[in-house]
Amino acid sequence: MAETGGLRARLPDAWMRFAVRRPRLTLALWLALCAAALPGALRLEIDTSTDSVLDRSGPEWQTYQASQDEFGGDEMIVVAFSAERPYDAEVLKAVVEFGERASELEAIRRVDSVATVPVIRIDGDGILQLDPPLEGAPENSDDLGRYVAERLRGDRIAPRSLVSEDERTFAVNLLLNRGMEDEQARLLQTLHRLADPMGGLLSGVPVFRVAANERTQTEILSFAPWTALLIALFFTWMFRTVRVVAIGIAPGAVGSFILISAMGYLGAPLSITTMVLPSIILALGCAYSMHLLSAASQARASRNQDEARRHLEAALSKVTLPVSLSGLTTVIGFIAITAVRIEAVRSTGGFGALGVLVVTAVALSVIPASLSLRPLPTPPPRGLPWLRETLAPQIVRGVIRFRGPIILAWALFSVAVGFGAAQIRVETDATHWLPPGNPVRDHYESIRQSLSGISPMNIIIEAPVGESVLEGERIAAVQALALHLEALPEVGKTISIADPLGQIHAEMVADPSAPLPTQRNLIEQYIILLESVEPIQDLISFDRSQANILIRANDNGSAHLTELADTADLWWSQNAADQGTLRTTGIMYEFARAEDRIAYGQLQGLGGALFVISGLLLLIFRWPRLALFALAPNALPLLIIFGGLGLLGIPLDAGTVLIGALALGVAVDDTIHLSTTFYDRHRRGEAAPEALAGTLAEVLPAITATTVLIAGAFFVFGFSEFTITRNLGWLTGSIMILCLLADLTLLPALLLGLKARRSDRRPPRSAETLNTRPPAH
Repeated sequence: MAETGGLRARLPDAWMRFAVRRPRLTLALWLALCAAALPGALRLEIDTSTDSVLDRSGPEWQTYQASQDEFGGDEMIVVAFSAERPYDAEVLKAVVEFGERASELEAIRRVDSVATVPVIRIDGDGILQLDPPLEGAPENSDDLGRYVAERLRGDRIAPRSLVSEDERTFAVNLLLNRGMEDEQARLLQTLHRLADPMGGLLSGVPVFRVAANERTQTEILSFAPWTALLIALFFTWMFRTVRVVAIGIAPGAVGSFILISAMGYLGAPLSITTMVLPSIILALGCAYSMHLLSAASQARASRNQDEARRHLEAALSKVTLPVSLSGLTTVIGFIAITAVRIEAVRSTGGFGALGVLVVTAVALSVIPASLSLRPLPTPPPRGLPWLRETLAPQIVRGVIRFRGPIILAWALFSVAVGFGAAQIRVETDATHWLPPGNPVRDHYESIRQSLSGISPMNIIIEAPVGESVLEGERIAAVQALALHLEALPEVGKTISIADPLGQIHAEMVADPSAPLPTQRNLIEQYIILLESVEPIQDLISFDRSQANILIRANDNGSAHLTELADTADLWWSQNAADQGTLRTTGIMYEFARAEDRIAYGQLQGLGGALFVISGLLLLIFRWPRLALFALAPNALPLLIIFGGLGLLGIPLDAGTVLIGALALGVAVDDTIHLSTTFYDRHRRGEAAPEALAGTLAEVLPAITATTVLIAGAFFVFGFSEFTITRNLGWLTGSIMILCLLADLTLLPALLLGLKARRSDRRPPRSAETLNTRPPAH
């Protein structure tokens, strides 16, 4: 084991030494690789569709596809027209005009409104009439409203679907053709040109999809440059020379470029989930550069090139292993993201891990090679003397004096806040991705309040094999379930085949309160009479084996939508299990299912990452207490953040849940630098206080700067208009700061309690540290 440990420690050191001794060859190889990567980068496509996060691997997705084949696509755009008074003639005329023009568009398969959807009624001559309310309406404005109101009286389908309860808002529901997702942006532009002059408001899943796509593309083009500018300014302030700034930024830039190239070669687009990777890789590269440049600034100067390179090697060898291990733990954090089986999320984890491996390799070779070509002393970073000579000793004195209270304070605070972790909820609501005041969100809220929600869900009832859903008892069960669901506060409207059947039967028997027919033959006759009404096709399959309950949900939260599906399943199993099988589907249900799968998968991935990183720390130090102490400053801040979210009632969504595994992998960077340096000094016989003082003096400048860099990169995302991205940025950046605070208070307090094992004590050695390991105990 000792020999293996030595090999693990020597590999990054050998990589660095090769770059120092063969700088031109090293840089030439990386330039050649970048040149080879250029075609891949040019092939990269940008696909910011929110559909990329859908889970297409399970049977639920197949159910959704089958339901669309049977009942038609469920995506629609709601266009609402409102006035101050009920049945306003101008609004009704706008409904007619807009509907006629929209029906000419290729992407729209059907237009539902009071101008197109028939009302079932029996006229004075006893003849069944299936005409829309506006058909045959008088042109006189005063009579028009009264005419439509009379035709809609007692209708079971129009309320809250085509007309609001206060009768002031009318909807034109545009049902879209399948496979037209790429055309939805142009479609919405056309619809806005038609509806805006008439005062129409647009909402629907396609509206949110297009808004998300457009916003994501804008942020992809802005976040990476802003991150690069922030890092460049920081390096310029720290090192004051253009040469060192260029060297420091190079690893992140090369790593991001090769990452983009790999995605291009493999045909993986830059998506709504992978858009954060270039900025993160850029920040990580610069963080690793900071450690190497800080170490290089301590190398002794020499006019002799060979001697200068030896001094450079000796200085850099102090940080090559910690930098490598930092990269490895970050890779583990990204790999944990791949626990979700959704392809877009797996791509984020997989390509993120690849980018970190590349940027680590670049940092450990390009920086040494660049400094070796011109072995001039690197300017010491600004603030280094103050951090090393003033702050580091103050931290050591404070930790020695208040060691017990520091540990107790962290423990009590973690326990107190940690109780909130048990209360944390996992929920994603796409309607809240945009802030209040954004027209897309405001129009959605207006339509939801006046009509009903725009989130479609479908409850599919399938009769037993060989039977029909038109049996009286089965139709009654469908109606009872629909009414049960519509009574829930999160449901705005339900429509089932029982609605037109009940209405035509009530008209036929001249009794508005008549119950549903129970005779199979009579129900079949009614269906034949209604076959000319196109919306009926959305409610019952051609072979009469399936019925579809259409739901328009008021609450778009993923947890509420899945609970709604569970409620329907429970009701059916308790009241109508012998009438067939029930399945929930629909585009919003698929989004809810995918979002929850992402969230719960990441929580599982976080557990896996904690386990793997714990094993890695144990493998590095071969000292269980030290491995445990090194993990604590990273695990406790996560517990505090998650607990705080639980206590404040802030749910984890598909974006913020990524902070766990990702932050753990990144934040452990500082811990590794502190722990490995302390471990090396302690093994050489230094007492714990002395080892701690030397450790902080050596690594405090670099870990402070890297935390500022990485936290700053995440805080850039905090300025996103997308709530999901903004929360990810602010929370992850905050965890970075909190982890640094734990590294500078809790970790030193814990390390002071370590006593070197007898077999670990040995005389001081050269600056080339950690190339061997003590025997395992």
